[in-house]
Amino acid sequence: MRNYLKSGRQAIQWLYFLIIGLAVTEAIKTLFIKNQVFELPSLTTLFLFLIFFSFVTRFFMGAYRVIAYDIEVELRRPKIVIDSIGFFLQALAFYIYAISYQNFASTQWMIIIICVIDLVWLVLLAAFWHIMDETFGQWSIHNIIMTGFVLGNIFWWQSVEALLVIAWVAFIVDFGYNREFYFALKKSIGLRIFVAGPYGDNEPEEVIAANVERAKQVGKELALKGHYPFIPHTMLHGWEQDDRFKIEDFKRIDYKWLEFCDALFFIAESKGANEEKNEATKKGLQIFSDLSKVPIANK
Repeated sequence: MRNYLKSGRQAIQWLYFLIIGLAVTEAIKTLFIKNQVFELPSLTTLFLFLIFFSFVTRFFMGAYRVIAYDIEVELRRPKIVIDSIGFFLQALAFYIYAISYQNFASTQWMIIIICVIDLVWLVLLAAFWHIMDETFGQWSIHNIIMTGFVLGNIFWWQSVEALLVIAWVAFIVDFGYNREFYFALKKSIGLRIFVAGPYGDNEPEEVIAANVERAKQVGKELALKGHYPFIPHTMLHGWEQDDRFKIEDFKRIDYKWLEFCDALFFIAESKGANEEKNEATKKGLQIFSDLSKVPIANK
């Protein structure tokens, strides 16, 4: 399943890159080629191209970083569908923008369409997966401000110079504010990681012991990477032999500790581990299942 999810995200990535590449190529050709002959553009056409360039650069960089970050740690299958639709519509909008940007009216409406598509995608991420960090928040605010400004330009100012200025101000502010995100400058900090895996309540003692040892080894590796593992296997080991404790008690304890964690490491499937992973997914935690994919954190 993990390989299928990874392939799905890679398909989104390459399809998005392909369409954006075609869009940029078409835009440059339109800028300099008239009737199959090289020709220097007018100042207005150059301004409209620079507006297009600022938008496509920002959105391309943002999409690239989101997909590159998500591809190994994001196991929420419905999100792949949302991302596929969102990125495809955005890339298609950019291609249409590329072949019509020399028209001022078309430029303004395409900017609004692109911002609205992006805003809807951000709202869905916040609503269903609680993804609303500072970067996503800034993008949402930008989309709202940009849409409002362009509507004002359509109905009142009608100035290509004003649109150029606001587009490049947004470009500079966005890259300045989110430079750590765009250029992966932020160093990873230690995560509180819940270790989920088979325990074996009704299995022979040697099976339980092997499962506990496996969880301990995973916890050690996570700790060596600078993270803070929580291993319920070790804390609750032997409690199943006390008749006063029921399965509901173990769930209550485990789920409470999940509330304090940033991520979950999924060792292997079992009824309890699957339920813990589902609960972590509902809470918007990162899900890891491969130690090599867990980033090294600052210690």
